[in-house]
Amino acid sequence: MPQEPGGPLIIRFDAVSQEAGLLGDSGTFFGVLGTIVFMVALNFLLALEVFGREKFLSYAIGATTLLITSLFLIASINITSIN
Repeated sequence: MPQEPGGPLIIRFDAVSQEAGLLGDSGTFFGVLGTIVFMVALNFLLALEVFGREKFLSYAIGATTLLITSLFLIASINITSIN
């Protein structure tokens, strides 16, 4: 994993030239991917710990993780497809 910031993500879309400006590079992509993996692992462990006591909260953690992970996936797909 890169230790320095990888650069900006997609900041704006230039409608005149039909291009997105200020795209991220591979460091940004792997930074987003690392964040996703860490978040999913942490939430999975948290949901397992809470499941015995509070099943609804465990399911809510799982659903929220799925939603946020899919948003990160969309961002990653945008970074790779435009580059």
